[in-house]
Amino acid sequence: MNQEMKRRVTACAAGFSLPRYRELPSVGLYLDQTVQLVNSCFRGFPGVELTPSMVSNYVKKGVISHPVKKKYSREQLASLIYIVLSKNVLSLENIDTLFQMQRAHCTAAEAYDYFCDEVENCLPYIFGASSTICGLDPDADDEKRLLRGTIVAAVNKMYLDCCFVAMRQEEALWPGILGDLE
Repeated sequence: MNQEMKRRVTACAAGFSLPRYRELPSVGLYLDQTVQLVNSCFRGFPGVELTPSMVSNYVKKGVISHPVKKKYSREQLASLIYIVLSKNVLSLENIDTLFQMQRAHCTAAEAYDYFCDEVENCLPYIFGASSTICGLDPDADDEKRLLRGTIVAAVNKMYLDCCFVAMRQEEALWPGILGDLE
């Protein structure tokens, strides 16, 4: 990858942040609004997206609870943001297992905000925008270790997808450049 492509890939991570639990809407959102909100969190990252049928499938499989009066709550939004990031590296069964572990040890708000902190800690490092990553406490419990592992794997997948998109964009320019040289 040339320097320009590296710069473009690194720029994908610049300024990335997720809304914290208290910043998620406190009123329920309809399905289309829910999908739009979740997708807006990962705009610019190919392959990290949610569709209405995916949400319906997660409800059907019991990974998230049924909406109340067709509206999704703050807790469900937080769960969907986690799912959309994790689904590329974990099965739904393993995602559900992590949810169960989390529910046994902390509130949804605490778990989600910790998740956001970890994503924002790992993403700049993996994308090359930071030279350091905060270490995980050696005495961290299994839930935190599993979460960190999931995030590192998911963010690496996001990085790879961004690299391949940048490379394809560069390749799309080559025919015109090569044609001009002949």
